[in-house]
Amino acid sequence: MSRSKLDVMYRRLLLTKFFTRGWGDLDQLKRLLEFKKFVQNRDLCCQLVDTHFRNYPVAIDKSSVGGDCKILEGHFTSPLTHILPGLLPREAETARFQLILPVRWPTEQRPVCIHLAGTGDHFFWRRRTLMAKPLLKESGIASLLLENPYYILWSWQ
Repeated sequence: MSRSKLDVMYRRLLLTKFFTRGWGDLDQLKRLLEFKKFVQNRDLCCQLVDTHFRNYPVAIDKSSVGGDCKILEGHFTSPLTHILPGLLPREAETARFQLILPVRWPTEQRPVCIHLAGTGDHFFWRRRTLMAKPLLKESGIASLLLENPYYILWSWQ
């Protein structure tokens, strides 16, 4: 398969490198693939959620109201640390998020869109400003923005 010239040029412009020390321990990858088979079974996955994660603890670190939205910032421990201990690096065990909510919900339904960070998407600003707030204003849809754990580590150095 040939690479496009755009892909080659983009990779040269990136300042950060991915997987510079390989993909990690092969045994851990095997554990993850075995777990994938488990969660692909809908009944087993639902049972896992009902048994262990129905009232999972989430910490709210900061709450602010601005204009027509409320922003909650918080964190939680990745459930994967309980299911497959030792799989995640320490930096990835804690997930950080922002929840963008309306001050008043326009309807009884309370839709929420989950925004995962793309490659190179550092912090929350871009997704909050360009996607979450317009989605809330135009359609009354709240947003949950998850941060990539390695970018959090990178931003503190």
